[in-house]
Amino acid sequence: MSEASAQRRPVARPRMDGVVAVLVTPYLDGTRAVDEPAVRLLTRRLEVAGIRTLTALGNTAEVHQLTPDERVSVLRAVAADRQEATLIAGLAGSLGGALDDAARARDLGYDAVMIHEPAEPFGDGGGVARYFQQICERVALPVVLYVRSTRLSREALTELASSPSVIAVKYARPDLTTLAEMLDGGAAQHCAWINGSAEGRVAAFAELGVTAFTSGIANVRPDVALAVHAAVAGGDQVRLRRLIDLVAPVEALRTEEHGRFNVDVLKEMLRVEGIEAGDVRPPHSPLTPAARESLRSAVATWPTEADLPAWLAGDATTFPQVGT
Repeated sequence: MSEASAQRRPVARPRMDGVVAVLVTPYLDGTRAVDEPAVRLLTRRLEVAGIRTLTALGNTAEVHQLTPDERVSVLRAVAADRQEATLIAGLAGSLGGALDDAARARDLGYDAVMIHEPAEPFGDGGGVARYFQQICERVALPVVLYVRSTRLSREALTELASSPSVIAVKYARPDLTTLAEMLDGGAAQHCAWINGSAEGRVAAFAELGVTAFTSGIANVRPDVALAVHAAVAGGDQVRLRRLIDLVAPVEALRTEEHGRFNVDVLKEMLRVEGIEAGDVRPPHSPLTPAARESLRSAVATWPTEADLPAWLAGDATTFPQVGT
């Protein structure tokens, strides 16, 4: 870490302690262009539902498939209808492009930026660390680090997380051992830790004391994501297990074969709710007919938003189902 970076004062921490929704990018006419009104609709919908942290340009937004102008469109649309929610802008790609997007996010009133781990197939942990460092040292907004691979050593990740500009780490690495060791060692105590693997790994992260998590399902059913957080934060293992079992078939489809359906599952679920978000761009894949049928069968078992509280309380056994 550079001397200048090490001397920077710690920055104010936006809210990162609950559900961190990662917005999809709706398109017009299939995948022709970003549908800004639909982006604004999703932003309003989630904030009204009680989601207090929104991420624009996450992986669920197909950030790597968007042009620079389209990224600006997404950032602008999300900022336009934000009321009080914390806004995080994803940064990806070249150093120059990431810094340009960070400057636009600052001008639009975003609260923080999230640096995606480079998708570049070449480069070791040292190269990844330098990429993170160079952005951390040159952006004006607080930083969330998004780590997915095991390229960074525990020592390198500890040093990065200790930077005064870093307020949180979105941890989506397959290993929790490194995170456990860091937390046990008191590493980066000013830094918030977020489960970056969504609802499916909430219970595992909770064992380490991490209850904040990212959610794609929140695009469609923010009430379900919020219920998961309430259960894990309140230590209600019975409700948490019921909710995890409810979303498990959907999350399984999203992670199938390198996550090929990750985004289209959410867009299909939005269609069930009456919201058209367009198709997906390669390398994301559209749902096959069999996968679509499996998804619709799964969500048909979900209680409606109005019935979710009673379902969680076990006060009834049958409800009007989504999609019927």
